[in-house]
Amino acid sequence: WVQKTPGLRRARDVRCDEVTSCPDGNTCCRLSSGAWGCCPLEEAVCCPDRVHCCPRGTTCDPEGGSCLQEDGGRVPWVQKTLGLRRVGDVRCDELTSCPDGSTCCHLSSGAWGCCPLEEAVCCPDHVHCCPQGTTCDPEGGSCLQEDGGRVPWVQKTLGLRWKGDVRCDKETSCPDGSTCCRLSSGAGGCCP
Repeated sequence: WVQKTPGLRRARDVRCDEVTSCPDGNTCCRLSSGAWGCCPLEEAVCCPDRVHCCPRGTTCDPEGGSCLQEDGGRVPWVQKTLGLRRVGDVRCDELTSCPDGSTCCHLSSGAWGCCPLEEAVCCPDHVHCCPQGTTCDPEGGSCLQEDGGRVPWVQKTLGLRWKGDVRCDKETSCPDGSTCCRLSSGAGGCCP
């Protein structure tokens, strides 16, 4: 058997599709290549040139190279960046994921846990899992193979956090583009 660990919440990424996301506070917009890009503005307007974007409530003005406000004013438009590939995560649901090569299994609490085996069997005790092609044996504390052999359990790994943030340690993270720094109190701090 393999003991499961809780999956981690993906609280802040903006999902464009199954494999691409943008950091928190961004808007997904298509690039000229057809790939997803990220506009560093929340609820932005994606410009038809597929290179730029404008703040919400404005209109793209490709001829003027800017964004037109409702009152006739202009603000500079923003260039999009390439979307972030979410390759390597196994999605459990909209908020939780596990590392590539693992399997999402429910914990006894109902939350998602991560089994570090691909296409694993989730055991009914909601604590352990077994390799594909085996059966959970709660009484023996192991996994039964079809030929009657047993496979020992292994330690599980932590899930992935898809937040668009910088992870400092197991409990602390900073917004994307920041650096983790210790405060004089010893607590984690964020340098923008």
